Amino acid sequence: MSTSSFYDTVRLSRIANTSNGLHGQQVHTIKIPAQIREAGTATPEIIAEAVTYLHRDGVLILEDAIEPAHLDELDAMLGPEAEQIALDPDHHFNFGKHTRNMDQAPPLIPDLMFQDVWSNPIAVAICTAIFGPSPTCHYANGNTALKSTGRQPVHADIDKPHPLYPFAYAINIPLCDTRPENGSTELWLGSHRDSHIDQHVRSGPDNHEYENTIQPHLVAARRPHSPPVQPSTKKGSLIIRDLRLWHAGMPNRTDRPRVMLAFVVQPKWFQAPSKVLLPLKTKPLVERWKAETGLEFAARWVDGEVDHRKINSEEADFTSANKWLREMEGLMHLPPR
Repeated sequence: MSTSSFYDTVRLSRIANTSNGLHGQQVHTIKIPAQIREAGTATPEIIAEAVTYLHRDGVLILEDAIEPAHLDELDAMLGPEAEQIALDPDHHFNFGKHTRNMDQAPPLIPDLMFQDVWSNPIAVAICTAIFGPSPTCHYANGNTALKSTGRQPVHADIDKPHPLYPFAYAINIPLCDTRPENGSTELWLGSHRDSHIDQHVRSGPDNHEYENTIQPHLVAARRPHSPPVQPSTKKGSLIIRDLRLWHAGMPNRTDRPRVMLAFVVQPKWFQAPSKVLLPLKTKPLVERWKAETGLEFAARWVDGEVDHRKINSEEADFTSANKWLREMEGLMHLPPR
C-alpha cells in the first residue's frame, strides 16, 4: 500500500468512527469493557487512543467508565435539591439566571463519594500520561441545567493568559443519559489547538481584563468549517475536556434537572491556586484514592461539616502559581505562528 493510500484509509476509518455530525465531526467515544472498568486499570491501547483524540479534538467520551448505580444514588439526592438551590438569591448561575444553568456540587458524605466518580482510575491514568505523575484535582463542583430556553455564549473556562499546551482537563460526569433535548453541552472540536487569550472578549475600564466569552466574530468565522456538535451520552459515561476548548451550556427542554458533576485536574507542577473544600472526615478516603490511582487533591480541609449546596465556582482560579510559568505568561498567550 502506498503512503497516500495508507493515510486515506486511516482518515476514512476515523470519519466512520466519529461521524454523526456535520463535516464528519463528532466526539470520539471509547467504550470501556466491563473487565477493565472492574479492574480499574487502563490498558496502553486505551491510553494511546485517548491521548490521540484529546490532542486532536480537545474532548473525549469514556463510555461505561462508571457504575450506573452510583450515579443513581447521587441523582436521587441532587435532582430533588436542584430547584430548591435555584431559589437561593445568592446562588451562582453560569452566565446569568436566564440560562438556568447553575453550580451544583456533589455531596461531601463519604458513603456517597464513590471512587469511580471522584478519582476514576481510567481517567486518572489518561491524565497522568499527559500531565506526568501525581495529577492534582483543584476543583470539585458541577453544573445543573434546569428547564429553560436560554443558552450560554460560546466560551472557554479561562479568563487569563494561559499556556498553548494542555494544562487542565475538566472531568464531566452526567448523572443521566444526555442528549440535545436535555441540554447536552455544545462542543467546538479542535478549538483548543489555537486557543489564546486574545480570542476572548475584553472588559474592564482599561480593556485589559478578559471574560470567558469568545469574541462573536471569531465564533462566526469558525462555524462554516468547524461547526459545533452536541453529543448524546449514555449514563455511566465520563467526558474529558481540555479547559481551552470552546463550548456552551445549552437549554434543557425537559422537566427533569440535568445534573453533571465537574472535576478539574491539572499537572502537579503547574501549582494552580484553586482548592477543593473538603471536610476533614473525608481525608482517609482521599488518601486511599491517591494510593490507588495517583490522583491528589489540592484540599482546604474543614474540621466539621461542609454544605455542598453552598459551594460555587466564582473564585476558581486555574492559572499557575509557578513563578517560571507566570514570568512566561506574556509570551505563552501569543497566537501560534
